[in-house]
Amino acid sequence: MRTLREMAIPSLLMSRPPDADLVEGLMARDEAALREVMSVYGGAVYGIARRVVAEPTLAQEVAQDVFVALWRRPGAFDPQRGNLRSFLMGVARNKAVDLVRREEAHKRARDALMADFESEGEGEGGVEGLADAQDIRRSLQTLSAEQREAIVLAYFGGRTYREVAQELGIPEGTAKTRMRDGMRKLKELLVRPEGMA
Repeated sequence: MRTLREMAIPSLLMSRPPDADLVEGLMARDEAALREVMSVYGGAVYGIARRVVAEPTLAQEVAQDVFVALWRRPGAFDPQRGNLRSFLMGVARNKAVDLVRREEAHKRARDALMADFESEGEGEGGVEGLADAQDIRRSLQTLSAEQREAIVLAYFGGRTYREVAQELGIPEGTAKTRMRDGMRKLKELLVRPEGMA
């Protein structure tokens, strides 16, 4: 006698459209097919992304990118080369690895920029330029680490406030506030008359 579980498995498999039908639906721009693919494979895609990137928010971003890529180019899946699950898992792994590499490159660049700025190297503007640079460095050291990092990235690293927000993993409004408040404090410090501390 068959168990309940053995009877349920074939009925579950029969109720789900085969990969070829799902991809055909995607090629016809059928949103129901995309929802079905996400329902069936979403957990597995998120799981592999989570193992690679470790951070849940970034794993969700990777999973979303995988399904957006499938929606944009469903023809990239070739049923002759394997099943849809394997294809999506491979895409997820590749996207997750790319994201980790990008994040690491951004962090290295940000750290290098901060280290360059905080070093007391000589400027190109002679003694007067060096004095100005030292005043700016000293003034920047009075800011909070968050304000200083945002300002260095924006004004010395050439990033927009959106890029600063993305690179620091903060909302755009927070990046704007840090930059505005930090610049206000810098201005007060740098325009203070001689002899006033």
